[in-house]
Amino acid sequence: MAQTFNGPEAHGIRIHKVANTGFLIRLNEVNAGTAKSDGRHTTETIGWLAATV
Repeated sequence: MAQTFNGPEAHGIRIHKVANTGFLIRLNEVNAGTAKSDGRHTTETIGWLAATV
């Protein structure tokens, strides 16, 4: 979950390449209505938790 909101554009978090040893997190700007993202986003703090099921 995003812990900060540092840029004017909304951001979305994607988790992929999940494995037993780790995963990758990607931050994407979300296009909302007529707003266009520029493909870049400033630094944000992302909190995460890994647990066994």
